[in-house]
Amino acid sequence: MATDPSGIPVPDPTETLARVVESTAQLIATAEQFDDAAVREPSLLPGWTRGHVLTHLARNAEAVVRLLTWAATGEETPMYASPEARDAEIEQGAGRTAAELLADVRETSEHFAVQAARLTPEQWRNEIEGRRGGKQQATWLPWWRLEEILIHHVDLRVAYSPAHWPESFTEPELAMIAARFANPVFTPESPSFRVLSEDEDGDDDRVYGILADPGDEQVPEVRGPSAALVAWLIGRSNGDGLNVEPHGPLPQPPTWK
Repeated sequence: MATDPSGIPVPDPTETLARVVESTAQLIATAEQFDDAAVREPSLLPGWTRGHVLTHLARNAEAVVRLLTWAATGEETPMYASPEARDAEIEQGAGRTAAELLADVRETSEHFAVQAARLTPEQWRNEIEGRRGGKQQATWLPWWRLEEILIHHVDLRVAYSPAHWPESFTEPELAMIAARFANPVFTPESPSFRVLSEDEDGDDDRVYGILADPGDEQVPEVRGPSAALVAWLIGRSNGDGLNVEPHGPLPQPPTWK
């Protein structure tokens, strides 16, 4: 994966789309096992059932298609009309049957894949704007969709866990999270610390700073597999399997939004 001048991985949209299709198939295989009772059970997200998570994934696919349209036509088409409209759509759809939820996720995911495959190399370089603000190239859109699928698959509270995330996702994702969290404007409340990934298949351990001055050697360093680090940083883990040097409690990471 190529990197930008700051060292942040820049995903190749074609390669990422292949991962999106594969991860979507795994997600749908999970959803196919749910009956009506199962989709009403709690997910790992506070206040959300599995029906909420599946509805969110479907509406997100539609929202990212709107950004693909922006990239293809140059006409600004925001992801959602408003945060309130987004939340209302999820709430309205969460109580549907398992079959309806499954069909929604399948159909919207397929539509996303078809629309994304139509973009030209030039269109991928066009700028769009997602929910997190700021203009970015459309080349990021497949990665944003991949994040949604892999992370929310965990949220469905099944056997699928962060340990199932491939390193081809967790290592770049860790670099992206670290870069985002390193912005003091975004996360002014966060303590300084570093994370160091120790993946078994990796060639080298990699250090990422979180609001840490590169010359400051006194900040804690959190070590562990990249999947465990990502899960902890985005609130999907309490930090089990991670180590801190010097020895002490895990620092409190910034709030993931």
